[in-house]
Amino acid sequence: MIIFTSDIDWATEEVTAEMLGIFEQYNTKCTLFVTHPSKVLQNCNRDLFEIALHPNFNPILDNNNPQNKTQDSILDELLGWYPEAKGVRSHCMTQSTPMLSKFAQKGLLYDANHFLPYQKIQAFKLWNGMWRIPYNWEDDIHYLYEKSFEETGIELNENDLFVFDFHPIHVFLNTDCEQTYINAKPFYQNTEELKKHKNTTKTGARDMLISMLKITKEKKYANDNLLGYLTQNFL
Repeated sequence: MIIFTSDIDWATEEVTAEMLGIFEQYNTKCTLFVTHPSKVLQNCNRDLFEIALHPNFNPILDNNNPQNKTQDSILDELLGWYPEAKGVRSHCMTQSTPMLSKFAQKGLLYDANHFLPYQKIQAFKLWNGMWRIPYNWEDDIHYLYEKSFEETGIELNENDLFVFDFHPIHVFLNTDCEQTYINAKPFYQNTEELKKHKNTTKTGARDMLISMLKITKEKKYANDNLLGYLTQNFL
């Protein structure tokens, strides 16, 4: 099974909508780990898109927390915007045993914080009743390994689980390497300026996403969102 996920990471509405449009074009499901209130996300097609949480605990850890946020307040704010969410992947994959207890207390069913790049993965049950679903491919880690977007680095087959993570910003920029993102990052919230920094000469993250969507359809790989996969196989 191939599962697509996306860490929204405060992308602008236009950047987010462009990525969602690609999934809609190929009628393929994706789990969206959300960071902020967004009309695009709140109004997206729930037959294709699962909403999950992408909380940012960095201010607490970095001691840069002027609003005195807590784990509870961060999760409660996200759940206030997206009460349907049943899954979580923390920004920067922040995790701990007490944090997992918080996730369970909030009614979340699965955690997707475990990243095993290019490795075989399988879901497993945690001690608190939640399930952990690892993932094994991520666009920004792919370029940090200095790998080409001509190939995923994973040998696909119909018997294993593959969980991909694409970011709207990297799909929008068609990021091919770290420098492309560094050059564009100062304009993160300025979509018109971001357009000037799109990679148009080399194979990048957008090309990879479209290639994977085509492969999923052509080879008829099973596809679902994370909650659907969990429900079908374990719940």
